[in-house]
Amino acid sequence: MDITIFLAKVIGWYLVITSLYVFFRRKNLHPLINAMVADSPLMLFMAIITLILGLLLVISHNVWVVAWPLIITITGWLILLSALLRLFFPDQAIRMAHWWSAHANGLMIMALIYLLIGLFLLYKGYYYLFTSF
Repeated sequence: MDITIFLAKVIGWYLVITSLYVFFRRKNLHPLINAMVADSPLMLFMAIITLILGLLLVISHNVWVVAWPLIITITGWLILLSALLRLFFPDQAIRMAHWWSAHANGLMIMALIYLLIGLFLLYKGYYYLFTSF
């Protein structure tokens, strides 16, 4: 299986599942986010795991084409930048987390965007035989 198709499926499912979690469990998000950012060791652990994931994505799929695989490449770079932000600027990352926690409408809009991108990637990942780049 091509790495692009594999990553489209993995990232697609991740985006769909996490966006549905936000939609159906939004009342739990505010206390959950506040508890996570208050735990410094957890924030460091999340940053390290995110760094590994971002590096894996950037190294395995750094494809700069004007087509749908670019979504996967940009996702990898955004994950890597997110990890670097958490590692080197943790106070700014905490402020951003509190902002998202306080703005439920913005969080819902972001979850909707994630859901649409996730569904698109799943479509491309599972129907790649019938579509072209």
